[in-house]
Amino acid sequence: MFQHFFSDYLVKLQESNQKWWEDLELNRASVNTPLNKAMQELNLEDTTKLFESAANQPTAMLEIQTKWWMQQLEIWQNVALTDSPQAVIEAEKGDKRFSGDAWRDEIVFNFIKQSYLLFSKTYLETIESVEGLDEKAKERLTFFSRQALNALSPSNYIATNPELFKLTIEKNGENLLAGLDQFKSDMESSADILKIRMTNNNAFRIGHDVANTQGDIVYRNDLFELIQYKPLTERVNATPLLIVPPFVNKYYILDLREKNSMVRWLLEQGHCVFMISWRNPSESQRAVEFGDYVTDGVAKAVTAIEDITGQHQINAAGYCIGGTVLASTIAYYAAKRMKKRIKSASFFTTILDFSQPGEVGAYINEPVINAIEMQNNAKGYMDGRSLSVTFSLLRENSLYWNYYVDNYLKGVSPVDFDLLYWNSDSTNIAAPTHNFMLRELYLENKLVEEKGVKIGGVWIDLDKIKVPSYFISAKEDHIALWQGTYRGALAVGGNKTFVLGESGHIAGIVNHPAKNKYGFWTNDNLDESADEWLENAHHHEGSWWNHWHQWLLGFNPEEKIEPYTQGNEQFPIIEKAPGLYVKQVLPVKQEEMA
Repeated sequence: MFQHFFSDYLVKLQESNQKWWEDLELNRASVNTPLNKAMQELNLEDTTKLFESAANQPTAMLEIQTKWWMQQLEIWQNVALTDSPQAVIEAEKGDKRFSGDAWRDEIVFNFIKQSYLLFSKTYLETIESVEGLDEKAKERLTFFSRQALNALSPSNYIATNPELFKLTIEKNGENLLAGLDQFKSDMESSADILKIRMTNNNAFRIGHDVANTQGDIVYRNDLFELIQYKPLTERVNATPLLIVPPFVNKYYILDLREKNSMVRWLLEQGHCVFMISWRNPSESQRAVEFGDYVTDGVAKAVTAIEDITGQHQINAAGYCIGGTVLASTIAYYAAKRMKKRIKSASFFTTILDFSQPGEVGAYINEPVINAIEMQNNAKGYMDGRSLSVTFSLLRENSLYWNYYVDNYLKGVSPVDFDLLYWNSDSTNIAAPTHNFMLRELYLENKLVEEKGVKIGGVWIDLDKIKVPSYFISAKEDHIALWQGTYRGALAVGGNKTFVLGESGHIAGIVNHPAKNKYGFWTNDNLDESADEWLENAHHHEGSWWNHWHQWLLGFNPEEKIEPYTQGNEQFPIIEKAPGLYVKQVLPVKQEEMA
C-alpha cells in the first residue's frame, strides 16, 4: 500500500502544472543573490577561523569529543538495554518538537531524538568553548549553526518523525498531497525566501474583523494617513494621544479585536486617540528616507492634531522602530529650537542605543549590509515578505519549522488567528530607510552620538530630549533585547520611567488588563546596569497598561472635556477608518500606490 502511494505520488508530481515548476526554478535561482553570496563567504571565513582556533587547543577538543562519545554510548545502553530507560538528555523547556509519546516509548525514535539533541548541544558548546575566536564571529557561528541544526531536526522528516510516519501510512499519503498544494500556494506568494503561511489569510477582513475601532481618516500624504478615533466616553482627557506604530509592520497590532485592542481600551479610559497608518512602499517610493518619517510623518501628524484639537501640546507613544522615529522627532524639535509640542513620550520596546541588537546582530556586519544595500538599491525597497521570514527565523522552531511540518507534511490547514494574520500582513521598507537603519543605526550606532544623525538639515541629540518619558520593554523580547532598550532610556534627558513587562515583543505589549495574564517590574532608580535595575525591581501582577494609564493622567488636566469634533475645516474627514494604506498587501500593485 505504501509503495503504491509513493508511485501515485510521483506520478502526480510529474503531472503538476509545468508553469509552476518553471516559476519554482526561477525562485530557486534567485537565491543566488549578493546577500546569500555574502552570507556564504562570511560563514566560510568564520568556520575557517573556528577550525584554526580549535586546532590550537587539541586537548580541549579531545575532551569534548570524548564526553560526547561516552554520552552517546550511554544513550544507547539506556534505550536498548534497560526496561525503564532514563533520558540522558532532554529537550529544553518549551521545545515542543518531541512532545509525542512515541519519542519516548519507541526505542528507535527515542535513540534518534536523544542522539540529535546531544549532537546539537555538543556542537554549540564546542563553538562556545573555542578560545581566541572573535566574539562577533562566535555569535554568528552559533546563530547560523543553530539554524542548520534545527533545520536538520528529525522532527522535520517523515522517516524520522514517528507521528508523521504513522500519519502518512494511515492517510495513504494524502497528507503530503494536501501539503503540496499549500506549498505551491506559499511559493507563489513568497519573495526570495519561502514564506510559510501561519494562518488562513482569508479569515480576517481589515476594518471588519480586525482594525475595526471606529474612526476617521483626517489627513493623508504620500507617507501616511492619520486616524482620529471616535470617543467611547461622554467626556475625554484634554491632551490628545498620538500613537506612532512601526513602519516595518501595520498599525493594527494595537487594534486587533475588541478583546485585545489597546486603542479601544485607551478610548474606554477617556483618552483622545490618534494613530498613524504608514503607507506600504513600492518601487515608486524608492527615495523615502528615515528622516522623512520625522519631517513628513510624525511632525505633520502633530501639526494636524494641534489644529483639530486646539491643543498646543500632545502626549505621544511609539512602538518599536516607531518609538525610534518619535524620539528622533522630539530631538529634531529641540535642534530646531521649536516650542515643546510633545508633552510626554512613551516608548514600547524601542531601541535607541543599538549596541545590543540581540540575535539579529548575526546579520549586522559590513559584508552582509553591503549586499543588502545592493539588493535594496536595485529594487528600491526591502521586500517585507523576506523581512518577515528573517524575523521568524530568529525563533525558527516555533515560528517556522512547526508550520512547515503542519502545513506541508501533515497537510493541515493553518488555524484562524488574528495575531498571526497581522504577522503575515507584511510591509516593505523603502531602500534608503532600510539602508539607514542597518548601517547608521545597527552597525554604527550613530543615534546615541552627539552629531551622529542629521534630520531635516539639523543634527539631532537624544540628550536634548527633556520631556518626561515612559519606557516599557519585555523580558523575553528577542527582537529588542530589554537590556538594550534600557541603555536607550539612559541616553535621553528628562525624567524617565522604565518598566519591564513579562513575555515577548508582541504579547508583552498587547497585554489587555482583562486577561490578567502577564505582570511587570518597576524600579524608580535607573542604575547604570540593567541587571542591577531588575535585581532591585518590584514585581506587580496584572497588565502594565493600568500603570501607564495612571502615568499618562499626570499629563492631563484633572477636569475632562467634551470630545473634540472629528476633523475640522483645515483637516476634513477623508474617509472612514481604517483607510486606504493599511489595506495594501504584498506585492503592492503600482496602480494601488498611484
